[in-house]
Amino acid sequence: MKLLRIILPIGIIFPLCLISTVASAANKKICVLTDIHVMAPSLLEDENNKEWQEYLKTSKSMVDLSVPIFDAIINKVIIERPDLLLIVGDLTKDSEVESHNLVLNKLTKLKQANIPVYVIPGNHDRGWMQRALKYQNDTCIAAETIDNDDFEKLYVDYGYGTNTERYGTTLNYLVEPFPGLTVIGIDSGIWCTFREGSIDWVCEKAKAAQAKGNQVLVMMHHMIMPHYYYQNNIFELSVPTDYPDIRDKFMQAGIKVVLSGHSHTSDITRYVDASGRELYDVCTGSPISYPCDYRVLTFDDSFSKLSIVTKSLTSLNGYPDFPSYAKNRLKESVKSWTQKWMAEKTGFEYEDNEEFGSNNLVISVLSQALSNSFTIHAEGNEPDNPDSKEAILIFEDFLYYMKRHNLDNAEMIENISLAMKSILGDYPSENDKFNIVNDRTLTIQMPTLTDGIKEIVNNETKKSAWYTLEGFQLSEKPQHPGVYIYQGRKHVIR
Repeated sequence: MKLLRIILPIGIIFPLCLISTVASAANKKICVLTDIHVMAPSLLEDENNKEWQEYLKTSKSMVDLSVPIFDAIINKVIIERPDLLLIVGDLTKDSEVESHNLVLNKLTKLKQANIPVYVIPGNHDRGWMQRALKYQNDTCIAAETIDNDDFEKLYVDYGYGTNTERYGTTLNYLVEPFPGLTVIGIDSGIWCTFREGSIDWVCEKAKAAQAKGNQVLVMMHHMIMPHYYYQNNIFELSVPTDYPDIRDKFMQAGIKVVLSGHSHTSDITRYVDASGRELYDVCTGSPISYPCDYRVLTFDDSFSKLSIVTKSLTSLNGYPDFPSYAKNRLKESVKSWTQKWMAEKTGFEYEDNEEFGSNNLVISVLSQALSNSFTIHAEGNEPDNPDSKEAILIFEDFLYYMKRHNLDNAEMIENISLAMKSILGDYPSENDKFNIVNDRTLTIQMPTLTDGIKEIVNNETKKSAWYTLEGFQLSEKPQHPGVYIYQGRKHVIR
């Protein structure tokens, strides 16, 4: 009787374990983070430091909260239990050694939870950053930073170890995190440029992966193509200067999805060429910029569809209404940044308390309009936002005014107005106003691929058996849902 009591629970638990294992193999979940910009607390002696407070005024990132936000996001990822986490660059504020060490310390928690993590560097992750500073004695001094070689050594467990295929001495790599998927990480450098031969290597590896039967995801910090008109003028070198050539090469190689960051907004743009091929640039927002986003991607059991869901950090200890706080921080910082940026670009003198002068008025009105528009852009799906209509009218008024008055810098202000209309309309250019996709929830039909496994063995008896994707032979046709190999081809059991 005692033996029966032991056997019965085992007989119940073992099939449940099998179901759980097959179910996890049937759908693969990937979390995507970018622009976490972690700053080690040791770099700030006093939060009232004048230089530090001046920096925060024009930063659209809540760098002062980067550590508690990263902690909260790590907990979110662990709850999600993804099969993979991808971090698409800008891990640190400005490449400080102390910040990188803190990031690595935090990533240990994910390793302990058995969640594989792969990273690529962003423009803030290697040296040469003027803002890599240590704030002390009410001023600041240069902080110690890392270079490419240091990055490779530090992140050996997160993309730069023996389990990945590297392109020469670059920080580009390829990995197959699980059967059915190949991830290619590209280093787009400090200024959105690529080492010689990198793009051709990516395309070659993408074709080989697809011939093997794998879907391909490419990740790079900068965006592969513009998301709105005049983008490279407002945010210099945020897309490659030769993006049309790179975009076309990617499409010819069968690449359909590029995961990017850099802009701190969750925005998806799509390009369709004359033959009907599609390329999606899936840009993910920053957890330290409103609305504090990360993404969850899920492949269906046949790897034919990729579902994208955008999630946000909506609570943080010590902030009763964190979303409202984050939104106000974004609006004020973008307004201050715009005033400074426009004064530098136009040469106009600007004083915040000045109440007269046409130049001052232009900057004042435009900075407020840009602040409102960027906030709408950060929330995504701009055409559906009821605030977009009123915001567009402001820029249409500017365009009307610029065409009828010969003002200094009229062309630049006109281009800014067209850029904001492009952002609010969610189209990348004046010639592509109808190619709009959902920025926050989207399902992409992935390329149709040949089966990676043609035959299990030559023996006909063996060939007629059922196998798991890992190659284990089953005694009979499987009864549980999942993807299996039968007669050399993939079969889905529902």
